[in-house]
Amino acid sequence: MLTDVIFAFFFSLLLNALFIKYAFNIGMVDEPNHRSSHTVPVARGAGIAIFLSFIITVMLFHFDIITKNSGFFLGITIVFLAGVIDDKIEINPKTKFIFLIIATLLIYYLDDIKITYIGTYFGYTAYLYWWMVLPFTIFAVVGYTNALNLIDGLDGLAGLISLIIFISYFYIGYIHFDQFMIVVSLFMSVALIGFLFFNWNPAKVFMGDSGSLVLGFAIAAVSIKATQYISVTSVLFLTAIPIIDTLTVMIRRLQRGISPLNADKNHMHHRIKNWKDYVDYTVLMLGMIQLCFSLIGVRLHEQHDTMNLIIFIVMFFLFFNFLDPRNKRRQRLTVTEIRLKFLKFMEEKGININSAIYIFLTLFVMAVFLKLYF
Repeated sequence: MLTDVIFAFFFSLLLNALFIKYAFNIGMVDEPNHRSSHTVPVARGAGIAIFLSFIITVMLFHFDIITKNSGFFLGITIVFLAGVIDDKIEINPKTKFIFLIIATLLIYYLDDIKITYIGTYFGYTAYLYWWMVLPFTIFAVVGYTNALNLIDGLDGLAGLISLIIFISYFYIGYIHFDQFMIVVSLFMSVALIGFLFFNWNPAKVFMGDSGSLVLGFAIAAVSIKATQYISVTSVLFLTAIPIIDTLTVMIRRLQRGISPLNADKNHMHHRIKNWKDYVDYTVLMLGMIQLCFSLIGVRLHEQHDTMNLIIFIVMFFLFFNFLDPRNKRRQRLTVTEIRLKFLKFMEEKGININSAIYIFLTLFVMAVFLKLYF
């Protein structure tokens, strides 16, 4: 397989170089705007090179994987075409959703890649009702694909995050002898390394939607496949950064009373870049954070979902508050405000410290009684 990897790497370098050379001639160019991190036109659509490097290598050396997983390869081709069209003429989000739903239906019905349960908690496995399996699978695949698309905001960021995630899944596939996970994760990783050679800051080319949609769909499909071997909640760690970033910005938008789908500059990479004003530093920091999450996910992949979920929620709220753009304007934490309102309520009701002691003592005696007799 080493020769396959070497071929894929140099093939990726060649295709990316060719794309950069001819991108301006075919109108695949990203013009800078108020939300851009670049100031000059840059070739956009290197997802074409990533996808072709991946799919041609697999066809040449591992065609049996394609025949055994036809739904995935048909689906990812549909997603790729949607991305290319969007990079060229820009299609509306609803049309992209339709392409993604069709691709998800293919892996669902042809490859049996579906989400049938959401973990085991306190000894009880939470299976989905049969009528929930397809909608939940579509939600997970479409949601994650768009989450990865949203982090494609700085040179090298989406590529580096995806590379770390695919390497993690390659390891999971390797230790469980899953050829589909091994081949997809390995050759996506190699294709990305070739792309990152040109995409690192200052970038000569952007992946565009043809890249981010393909990567997001592939990661989502491999993640679902991986739940055959690992706990469902460990997937949250293995794919953490896009999930945390998307949830954070959507919650922030809802707090401001605007649509969660509105674009803004409050993503994790925006916040960190604002602090350091250094693209390389921001990308490397987010890459290291994803690496830490991935290592935790690999370490916890056979642990109970209950504890995994608690750890992930705690870490999510850590990032949610650490990257809160309102922190400079907030004098107190929400929990402090709740406590002060409770104390004020007690004062208004005439409940002094003596009354409080009596109430708490009564509750304590009741708790002891329940413990002893029930």
